[in-house]
Formats: sequence, structure tokens, C-alpha cells
Amino acid sequence: MTSAKKLLLLGGAVLALSLAGCGTRKPKAVEQPVEQIPVPTPAPVEEAPTHWTRPTGDSIREEMRAVWLTTVYGLDWPRDKADTPDGVRRQKESLLRILDRLQADGYNTVFLQLRHSGTVIYPSDYEPLSTRFAGEGFFGDYDPVRFAIEACHARGLSLHAWLVTYPLSSSKRAPHPILTDHPGWAIPHKGSYHLDPGRPEVRSYIAHLTADLVRRYPVDGVHFDYFRYPEGAEQFADGSTYMRYGSEYESKSAWRRNNLTQQLREVRDSLQSIGSHALVSVAPLGKLRKIADLGRSHGWTAYESVHQDPETWGREGLVDFIVPMMYYRDDLYSPFLREWKEQVARYIPVVAGLAPYRVEETGWPETVIEEQIEEEREVGLSGVCFFREAHTGARFPATRRIIAEAFRPTALPLAFARGKAFQAAAPTELALKPAGRGEVILSWQQPEAPKHLPLTWRLWVITTDESGAKHATLLASRLTSPQCKLVVSDFNGSSSIEFGVEAVNTFGVATPCTSALTISLPDLKALAGGK
Repeated sequence: MTSAKKLLLLGGAVLALSLAGCGTRKPKAVEQPVEQIPVPTPAPVEEAPTHWTRPTGDSIREEMRAVWLTTVYGLDWPRDKADTPDGVRRQKESLLRILDRLQADGYNTVFLQLRHSGTVIYPSDYEPLSTRFAGEGFFGDYDPVRFAIEACHARGLSLHAWLVTYPLSSSKRAPHPILTDHPGWAIPHKGSYHLDPGRPEVRSYIAHLTADLVRRYPVDGVHFDYFRYPEGAEQFADGSTYMRYGSEYESKSAWRRNNLTQQLREVRDSLQSIGSHALVSVAPLGKLRKIADLGRSHGWTAYESVHQDPETWGREGLVDFIVPMMYYRDDLYSPFLREWKEQVARYIPVVAGLAPYRVEETGWPETVIEEQIEEEREVGLSGVCFFREAHTGARFPATRRIIAEAFRPTALPLAFARGKAFQAAAPTELALKPAGRGEVILSWQQPEAPKHLPLTWRLWVITTDESGAKHATLLASRLTSPQCKLVVSDFNGSSSIEFGVEAVNTFGVATPCTSALTISLPDLKALAGGK
């Protein structure tokens, strides 16, 4: 048993639990294919005395454990173009190796880059296919995004579509279609082009492109990057747009901040119009606003320099969570971390974006990453995300060990406020039946659930060993049908076993376990036909 602090409220007593070392082997829960149950609109859930309360404490965190998986230039994935059968095979195999590693190391979320500089890695009616990713086109019916979604979900990983929002790539030899068809939409700036967020046509374009993506693919969320005015925004030549649309604002900065906020409103409305429940997030600059007594130069900030207003986004519910890019250390990390907690985390979850790439590129010691994870948890934010995947893998074993150790305790996905309106009723009527060969099937009934909002289930078990000590384990985090198969021998060493089930909607909002099933080990073995 470990010495980590865990608490379980059971029968009015507070019990010490161990999730990492349970006295028995961790029981195996295997999903059974079951037809998707109907999901009609629920009746209001009544408050009831809780018979079973799942464990809480230091060993169970509600936490996002994420990584940015870059596709531009094949930096993380892929190294091979998918324009031949062999190229498709290599793309698939390399992605599965990455995802297997992320699963083994304890991640639960992947931000997969689907759009960069106005090119995409999926068939689109809006933008050209990335030639670096697929050459002139994918071979056969291969669809990398659909493949990635299915592979992530099979491993318990959420996949969010990472979109680089306003920058455009173009050249004289291959001008971007937007520059040809709508030359007024983009402004040349520092050697490239940047879509003008002040133009209503641009905002509409981004909103429709997002809705088209979500209509095509069951992504868990949409994640906007470069959702800002460009570096050196004071030289960004949008004066004519401001004269046309910004006269009612007190300043150009206020108008620009409103443009970005209005973009999110239009994205929200566009997703709602197609009935999508995809989460929406943004990766803003890591320094929120200037801090008066910081005592040193800030560099550029989200609010003042590039006109991002995350506090308003959170207060209005325009985003479900935020991932500030905290690519700094020491006195450029800690004070701003607390600013995010005080100013934004009161509205929405804040996930700290950390920079293991700096271990290689700027010589940070790996221990900085360890310290920053610890500080993020102490401050009380909602998780971490690493830039980028390749800097968390085998090439950097020390960094990988630090992250894997930090992710070792059990983690539950974040619950997002928008999902409270779709909270399901608690599962009932837990039952066991024999499955043969020393196995049993645990099943339950699901009362009415929100219409068109799929549910998954979490299965918890509390085992009592022969000395009377109780231990709790999250047995399965994402069951897709209201039953699972259990191997009875995995419970050897226990005198009794108590199961509890939570229904979880796609927003991570769970129901309490209001009923449970308790059985002795001899009775469980007898049910399975064993001795």
C-alpha cells in the first residue's frame, strides 16, 4: 500500500484508501459491444441520500493531461506522405506508436493539428490539402483524421481539432485561394499574410470552416491557436477596416479585442446551429496582462499586445476551457500562473501549457518541468498541456519519466460547466450474472438521459481484504455500454467487493453513485461457477 492520502465517505465513516496499491491485482474490465441505448430528454434529477460516494483526495485528480501533436512539416507526425499504400501504412503505424506511448504515460487528451496557415489535413471544400502531409492527395479511402479519432478513443484519449486560426501561407508560385478569391480578407505582415479579424466576412469564414469540420468528424473539441492579432500588432495595417467598422469603440485596441470575442460568439452560434456539443478552447499567450509590480520587463502580453480577452471569453461562456502558453520560467511563470487562477479560472478551467521543447532548444533543466507541474497543482489549475509531443517521448527520457511519474495517480477527465444542463440520472439496478469460465457480467440500468448526448460509464470498486482494510480502484473510466465482463480471480485476496457506477456525459459531467452492489468473494466465485 502507498501512503498517499485518499478519502472515501462510506456509511458515515472516513476511510483511508489506496488507489495505487490495492492489496489485490487491479481487476480487468472489458467492454462488451452492446447496442447504444436510447437517450431521451431526462426528467429532473431529485436529490437523494448518497449510498455510495466515490473516492476523492490526493490520489484522484480531475485533471487534463494533454499534449499538442504537431503535423506542420511533420514535426511530430507524420514523416511519410500518405499518397501511396506504403505511405498510408507508415502514417498509421507511426501514429499508433505515439498514441500507445501517450496512453502508457498517463495522458488523456490530444490536440491534433488539423489546420495550419490555411491548409488542412482532411478533405475540405474550404481549403487546400496540405501537400507536406499527403502530396497531391490521400491514397484510396484513407482519412487520417477519422483514423486518429478512432485510435484515440480506443485508448481512452480525447481528440481536439487544433486549428491555427488567422495566419495564411502563400507564395507567388502558389497563392492561397483566399488571396485570389478574396484579396481584401488578408493583410501582408512581416513577410506573410494574416487574415483580418475585423472583417465580418473573415469571422464568418472561420465560423463556417469550423462547423464544416465538426460536421465531418466527431472530434471532442475545437482548439484555436494563433487566435490573436500578430506579433508587432501596432504595425498591422488594418486601419481601413477600423475606419469602416470601429467608430463606436473607445480605442483601436478595444475594437480589436471585441473582434476576437465576436469571432468566438460566431463559432458558438455556428456549432449550435448544427447541434454540435464539441468543446471550444483557445491557446492564448501565457502572460495574461501587465502586472504593475512585476519588477521587470513583461515582453508581450495577451490582453495588451495581441488583444486577447480570455476573462470576457470565460465570463460569457464562449470557451469551455483555456490553455495559456506558459513557455517561461521563474518570475515570468509564477506570477502569471496566479493571474490566470484569479482572473480566469473563476469562470472556466485553465490548463497550463508547458514547454518541454525548451529543454532541447534553450537548455532548461528537465526539473523545471517537474517544478512547474507541481506549482500548477498547488495553485489549483485544471491540468497541463505540453508543447510538443516529440519533446515528451523517447528522445528525452528524463522529461518523459518526470511526466509519467506526475501522471501516475488516477485522473478523471475535466467536467465542463456547459455539461451540467445535460447531466444524466444516476445508474440503477446493478446486477451480476455468470459469463462462464470464471467470469461474470456486471450490468446496470440507465434512466432517461439527455437526447442526442451519448453517455459513457465509470466503474468503481471498493474491496475489503481479509484484514478488514478497504481499498478503492477506478476499474474502467470510459465504458461504452451499460455492462462489462469481470474476471473473478482478479479479486482473490478480498473478502467482499462493492461496485459503484457513474454515468458521464460528453462534457465530463458525472452523476453520483446513488446505488451500489456488494457481494462476498465466495458468492462471486459461486456465481461464476468456481469454487
